[in-house]
Amino acid sequence: MILRRVMERLRKQEWTAITIEFLIVVLGVFLGLQANNWNQAAIDHRAEATYLSQLRSDLQRIEGTVRDQIEFEQFQGRVAGTVFDLIEHDRTAERGRRIGMGLSQLTMRRTLRMESPTFTDLQSSGNLEIISDPALRAEIISYFFFTRRLEAVIDKNNESFVDDGWLAFVRSAGVPAARWDDQVMRMQAPGVVWRVNGALGDEIYGGPLFQSQSALLASAPNAPSWAPVVTQLTWRAHVAAVNGSTAQRLLEVTSALEARVAGRVDRR
Repeated sequence: MILRRVMERLRKQEWTAITIEFLIVVLGVFLGLQANNWNQAAIDHRAEATYLSQLRSDLQRIEGTVRDQIEFEQFQGRVAGTVFDLIEHDRTAERGRRIGMGLSQLTMRRTLRMESPTFTDLQSSGNLEIISDPALRAEIISYFFFTRRLEAVIDKNNESFVDDGWLAFVRSAGVPAARWDDQVMRMQAPGVVWRVNGALGDEIYGGPLFQSQSALLASAPNAPSWAPVVTQLTWRAHVAAVNGSTAQRLLEVTSALEARVAGRVDRR
């Protein structure tokens, strides 16, 4: 219909009418495209708000996980100090059992994983560009690359110094496995330690295998046989300190990013 009118006006050389109809067509196309862009922008805006809100929740969960890691490493450091004190100064009948329990506890280590399903979704779907603030987007990407590196540091420490070092040493020394006991050790373990030790293992740990155990490292304090134990204790405490400091750094950067994301969410 429009084309027919245009052809008729061209034959009659009605240039003003032709120009007006052309402008009407162009304006209609422009408004249609603009309306589509506005609609897509609104969809992206809502999607960005949803992603940021979910990312904020992920970061809050990560903060809790990292705090557990810090608490665990601090406790392991205190246990190493307690065992050394028992070796040096304790003269009670339970000395051997307490040393054995402490040495066994120090074989425990905790793997840190800072997972964010939201970031994984954004990355795998190619939707990272939906975060409209370039600086915030870059900060989020950098954060997850940075945390992977520090996770690897803790993993390597645990593998080299705890699994291959401390655990191998304790087992070769004939120290039996023992479940932590607050009353025996006169120290209260945090909840994260009970989760690592296995809170549901009452039947196993309460059986005769563990009830009849005795610490095999019962030499006199300062005897030559204790020197390797003390040396290993320094390394075990060192690893706990390094892992704890690494986790503390992770907590700081996580809290900073969570605050940035929260500010963006609240402004919306």
